[in-house]
Amino acid sequence: MNAAFDAQAGSFDRRAGLPAAAVEQIVSALREVCPDGLLLELGAGTGEIGSALIAAGARYTGLDLSLDMLGVFHGRTGRAALLQADADRPWPLRSGIARAVFASRAAHLFTPERLVDETLRVAHPAGAVFVLGRVRREGDSLRAILRRQMRRLLAGHGVAGRGGEEARSLLFSAFAARGGDPLPPRTAASWPVLERVADSLASWRSKPDLAGADVLPEVRHDVLERLAAWAEQTWGTLDFTREATESYELAAVRLPVSEETS
Repeated sequence: MNAAFDAQAGSFDRRAGLPAAAVEQIVSALREVCPDGLLLELGAGTGEIGSALIAAGARYTGLDLSLDMLGVFHGRTGRAALLQADADRPWPLRSGIARAVFASRAAHLFTPERLVDETLRVAHPAGAVFVLGRVRREGDSLRAILRRQMRRLLAGHGVAGRGGEEARSLLFSAFAARGGDPLPPRTAASWPVLERVADSLASWRSKPDLAGADVLPEVRHDVLERLAAWAEQTWGTLDFTREATESYELAAVRLPVSEETS
């Protein structure tokens, strides 16, 4: 998985970047959630949100397994505290230092038990939050329709994809079992998009997984080819476009306060 993210470091923001105005609104919302203290970002990537947090005055540390992605991040700002590390292994951070642990569009990449263990270990004893950010799309958007069909095709190969909602549910259930208190989700930003079928297909061809699942190269090829054929039959052309609205949602869980400070 690391090599796959290394390979797309230079093109990641063009493929999956967020609108600049949306990033500003997301950062503002995160600063409300974590007005002081250290904010640790897991899967910091190219620093699209992290660099904006730093510019807004946040105390920030970013962790990512891909050194190439972190290289792009460092090019945005040389002031970032960045760590190359696997979030599914013990984090190279001392205990009790973070007021917030944040992960954006990466929940499906983590093992829930490890993430919860390490989040609770690094959480500040006086209180902290875990915040999960994700892009939400309308159910009738082209990308949502294509994703549902892709999951059907993957199921035909015996592969069960896992989307953002399933990953979020697993994580928050694991936090709740350890005393975490889920907070109501909030929409931090919304923006209009012009979706094109071919763009979604190209995006999935460049990703290291499909629907949150690792797949064999021959399965990936078959699923995406059949998906393209289905889309062309459905809409007549892969250049079919339609307007839609996307939004960025923050879901948080308040972590338990240490008994020594309560």
